[in-house]
Amino acid sequence: MEDFLELLKRITPEIIEIFERRYDILKNVKYYQPIGRRMLAERVKLSERIVRNEVDILRSLGLLTITENGTFLTNEGEDLLEKLSNIVYDIKGLEILRQRVKDILGAKDIIVVPGDADTNPYVLRELGIAAGKVILPLLSDVKIIAVTGGQTVKEVVDNFPNCSFKDILVVPARGGIGQEVEKQANTLAASLAKKLSGRYKLLHLPDTMDEEVYKLIVRKEEVQDVLNDINNADMLIFGIGNAIEMAKRRKFSEEMIEKLKEVGAIGEIFGYYFDEDGNIVYSTTTVGIKLEKIKNIKYMIGVAGGAHKAEAILSLNGIKHNTIFVIDEGIARRILSIKG
Repeated sequence: MEDFLELLKRITPEIIEIFERRYDILKNVKYYQPIGRRMLAERVKLSERIVRNEVDILRSLGLLTITENGTFLTNEGEDLLEKLSNIVYDIKGLEILRQRVKDILGAKDIIVVPGDADTNPYVLRELGIAAGKVILPLLSDVKIIAVTGGQTVKEVVDNFPNCSFKDILVVPARGGIGQEVEKQANTLAASLAKKLSGRYKLLHLPDTMDEEVYKLIVRKEEVQDVLNDINNADMLIFGIGNAIEMAKRRKFSEEMIEKLKEVGAIGEIFGYYFDEDGNIVYSTTTVGIKLEKIKNIKYMIGVAGGAHKAEAILSLNGIKHNTIFVIDEGIARRILSIKG
């Protein structure tokens, strides 16, 4: 199949271009339907004229339908998209890319999803679906799952299939960050537990706090109970942050943000900030999972989307070897451009 595609690219490269363009249109319609042509053109970054022509062709093929509310995918279009996924993977050379990035990171494994979440938000859903396919077969060997917060982990939970693992306990890996309750670890832990028909415990505390307050709070029996479960998790599902973005989410002062830039902070996980060599250059007093406990976790599932996260992933030297990374094509190609 790969040899055939390479020959096709050489003799008729325009066919590949048309294929990728129409696939991208179908994918965007799937996730944003009903969608108008102007909005669709913005999503796929093409002129309205080109989009109009392509939509007309796809409609004539029975893959799209157009109503006064916008464009929809037909059942036939839905079925075709599913069948095309492997072909798209081959056309983009993602298996070769996956293996090269896996070798660069020295990771346990790598899953690469087509696209770049920085330019196509629907890719986050694809990441969520792909992560679910990684996680599901492992659950028979899991008793406790810890989850962090954030949009990417939310996509994992939102797109996870309903199943029955009644003995599994789901806990938040850390306290809450920011005002968006739907993306916080507590909310996602409860939601995932319901998807699994399992149990959950919550940690009703902010992610960061003053050292003295922290010492008082962690002595409480109910907090100790949850922290014990967090630190004995068999699986950790976590997002990966850009250091400066995460500092802003935590409402750091401008002075503190400048200090992080000065010390070269690039990546962030669990309140630890790393430079490009993987050194911890700053850490917050966080309630939840501790870096030293991670080596005991059987399954580490790191999920990230958007090329701008590449440097953050590269900075995670201490955990890369034990992590299954579910990333998008944008991250993978940027890692290759940096380290290849």
